[in-house]
Amino acid sequence: MEDAIRYSLQYRRVSGDGEFETLSDKLIGTQARKKNLTDESEEGFIFRVGGIFRDGEPVENWVSHEEPFKLFSKEEESSRMETPNVALEGISHAALVSWKAPSSSTDKGYEIQMRESSGGSEWRTIAPSFSALEVRKKNLTCNEGYQFRVRLAGSNIPFSPASDTIVTLGLSDGMKRLFGSLDDGNLVKGSQTVSLEDALGGKEFVLLYASASWCGPCRQFTPQLVQWYRSLSANSTAEVIFLSADHDESGFKQYYSHMPWLAIDFDDDTREQLMGHIKVTGIPRLAVLDGRTGRIIEDNGVGKPLDINRWRSLVR
Repeated sequence: MEDAIRYSLQYRRVSGDGEFETLSDKLIGTQARKKNLTDESEEGFIFRVGGIFRDGEPVENWVSHEEPFKLFSKEEESSRMETPNVALEGISHAALVSWKAPSSSTDKGYEIQMRESSGGSEWRTIAPSFSALEVRKKNLTCNEGYQFRVRLAGSNIPFSPASDTIVTLGLSDGMKRLFGSLDDGNLVKGSQTVSLEDALGGKEFVLLYASASWCGPCRQFTPQLVQWYRSLSANSTAEVIFLSADHDESGFKQYYSHMPWLAIDFDDDTREQLMGHIKVTGIPRLAVLDGRTGRIIEDNGVGKPLDINRWRSLVR
């Protein structure tokens, strides 16, 4: 059904008359949720899905399953753990999965499963007995994203409800284009260098900070930016890059020594190219870029709330 323009999803009760009811014939994704199901007979349901390849034509190639899908009993439902939380990890194609310990927690740990968020993907165990309440999962490259679920290890209780789908971030094509002229493809981090992929892969927002040691307003704003930057969690999805407007390399190095974030090397032509890209006519200038596209979502964040959730609202 790869060439279908949309899908039709139907279901029937095992205890019923055998007729299927249509849940939707306008699905464009390969997953759907059906809420408020009740089954007094406890015999379960059969679902089937078919592809619609051209408007006005009937469904082709119904696909179903043999074993009935049964609802959890009230006892089973009450024994399940809460839905795990998933968040971007701030590094390339990685996510942080966390959950709350249930009141019946034991020292056996937790079984964690994941699946790709595409129709028909099976759950697979990634940790049969994990002792902590969070796990970092890397190399999540599926474009449809992933879901996770958890339960007490070694138990027969049902798994928790599936997490929300999370689509991780790598280094976007937009960022690759913006930084394509970097010397050796590296940024400066303190006295070291770091590759562009390691520095910006997984970042939702990239802040380009044009500033100079000779600029009084810059020297006033930089400590505020440092304080905000140091308040971010280790897995933050925002990163700052310093674009020096100093007159010489010694001024750049002296000023940058007080900054905890990344920088473009003073002699790298990319520094001036990026200053031109964000149209620096005065400093301090803090341009906020969407890490997924490279698009400027805020021309200058100086004097405005440094709030990742606010920036997310600007992207939508």
